[in-house]
Amino acid sequence: MLFSLVLFACSQGSSGETLAPTGETALIPSPSPSPTPRPTSTLAPPPSPPLAVLLAPPEGDPDQAGELQSALADLAAQSGLRFQTRPSLAPAELGQVKVLIALPPYPGLEELAAAAPDTQFLAIGFIGLGAGSNLSVVGAREERPDQLAFLAGYAAAAITEDWRVAVISEADTVAGKVARLGFTNGVTFFCGLCLPVFPPFPAGGYPLSIDLAASASPEDWQAAVTYLSSWQIGTVYVQPGLAEAGFLSVLAQAGINFILDGPAPDGLEANWAASLGYKNPLEDALALWPDLVAGQGGQQIDLPLGFSQVNPDLLSPGRQRLAEGMLADLLAGFISTGVDPLTGETP
Repeated sequence: MLFSLVLFACSQGSSGETLAPTGETALIPSPSPSPTPRPTSTLAPPPSPPLAVLLAPPEGDPDQAGELQSALADLAAQSGLRFQTRPSLAPAELGQVKVLIALPPYPGLEELAAAAPDTQFLAIGFIGLGAGSNLSVVGAREERPDQLAFLAGYAAAAITEDWRVAVISEADTVAGKVARLGFTNGVTFFCGLCLPVFPPFPAGGYPLSIDLAASASPEDWQAAVTYLSSWQIGTVYVQPGLAEAGFLSVLAQAGINFILDGPAPDGLEANWAASLGYKNPLEDALALWPDLVAGQGGQQIDLPLGFSQVNPDLLSPGRQRLAEGMLADLLAGFISTGVDPLTGETP
């Protein structure tokens, strides 16, 4: 009986108790998520495009450098290259250089090319420089001032009445002797004895010659022009180095025409007959650009002597063709200038 009462009491307590919700939810804190590390890139930045460099020394021709710089900048951009103009470059700086174009007078170009066999070099207007495996050359292989003076004498005689011509050469130098004898022989090749029909008749005949110092004063210029006028000289060849604008102006005022190695100064074009020299190398140089970018070098382009500019009012196309025909034979070795270019004497 006692056991039944205890059992009844226990069953009543367990079945009638109801747990009411408290309205609160027990939160179990969870660990804070740690930030996910971002992957670190192991790729290096893309390399800079290779370089094309124009070496233009300060003592060179600024006009030629400016013209070439403009053209090369466009070509480099089209080829995907960066472009720089530099006055000099050390061998250690050639690592990124794909194409290097050099203007004279830049020393040691052959050594620089040998130090960078993967760079293509182009030398423009260098005298006596030969091509190498990665060095291309555009310009005259050698200077021949005797040929230049011979052509000047021939052309001067061809355009001047009674062959009354003269050469103005540098005094006391081999270059002056070369210009004087070369011009004289060119005149003689055209007209032989060159005997004028009307006076005056110089004792030694034509052509005449005048020697001037490189430091000649305006008074010296005027004395020379007075002498030339007294013999009714119509055309002169002025040796390079003496063709200062002031002197040419005095010649023009006296009605004397001139042949030069270089363009006529502004305002004197009426008395300028022609300019002699070697063909402008820039056209041929720029034509080599695709080969240089493709890594093909070692080319040699020799530019011949000729008329770089002509005044057709004084040197007609027919007379020019006549002179150019003679020049072709001269360059081919069929005609000799009769001058040793190393001494200025007859060989």
